[in-house]
Amino acid sequence: MNFDWQTIAVALIIAGALLYVGRRALARLRSFRTSKGGSCATGCGTCGDVDAPLRQSSSFVQVGRSKKN
Repeated sequence: MNFDWQTIAVALIIAGALLYVGRRALARLRSFRTSKGGSCATGCGTCGDVDAPLRQSSSFVQVGRSKKN
């Protein structure tokens, strides 16, 4: 088999693509592993470790019909 620069370039591109897909697949599989705190969108690292404070609802605007004079 004759190896020229194009064959080597294609082999490097395919190897890079396989490494990329493998790394993404491994990261995806690791995300399914249960952790001590679970997952959340903030990424602060304390999800599930600390009880969230209860928020008191306060209304700034009341929705309803206005009174006519």
